[in-house]
Amino acid sequence: MRRLIVLHSSPATRLAVLLSCIGLLAACEQATSAAGAAAGRAAAGAASGAVAGPAGQVAGQAAGAAATPAAQQLAALGASAAQGAWDQVANATIAACNGAADKPCAESHALRARACRRQAAAAPQDQKARYRDCAVASGQAALAAGGANTQAERNAWREDLLAALYDRRAVTPRAGICPDNDLMRAEADTLLRDAPGNVSARFHGASARMLGVSVSCGADDQRCPDLAQAARLLTPPQAEARWQQTLEGVRTLQRVVVGCPES
Repeated sequence: MRRLIVLHSSPATRLAVLLSCIGLLAACEQATSAAGAAAGRAAAGAASGAVAGPAGQVAGQAAGAAATPAAQQLAALGASAAQGAWDQVANATIAACNGAADKPCAESHALRARACRRQAAAAPQDQKARYRDCAVASGQAALAAGGANTQAERNAWREDLLAALYDRRAVTPRAGICPDNDLMRAEADTLLRDAPGNVSARFHGASARMLGVSVSCGADDQRCPDLAQAARLLTPPQAEARWQQTLEGVRTLQRVVVGCPES
């Protein structure tokens, strides 16, 4: 009936109906745009809530813009972390990063590394190794792609990587310890260079030197210099028991095993 009315009405009436339809279409487009913007803001909030500090701000901005798949994935991972779904974060597949300055990709890997270390602590025994490997691999990937991130962010990621290496080294047979131990030493030295006096770098650098001497990862003529440097890094000691235990191990190697001269 409405169609017949339009067809047989005057030109003025048909024009009024056409303008009304155009107005309705414009309103629909505005509503769709508003809904999309709201979804973007919601994703941005979820991401920035899950990833603290400057990393979270970058993730939130990227999610709001919804400009790239990497930014969208960071927003999704942040939302999962905010909901406590760390298993989803740990088991996510992150696409290859776009070079050494891919901030969303680097931050996704950093978040996944943290999730994997959390999962390793609580996972069944037959799954722990997989999560430990994930924590190390994702930590390395975050640093490799974090060229556009702040120094503070990269330092925090390196601390996480040192902790992940320490966890994995603790359950590795002595015959296979050197690769992780050498990597721990190198990462600790890098962190000490970028953040002199960093407590995590001091401990892990000393621990790597002590264990490297114990299992003969390095040259024999470097054992005493390495132990002396380990003792310096552990002084003054922190309250954690592992600091004093490591320092005692260093002193024992110096006096009894290696026979280093008194310094």
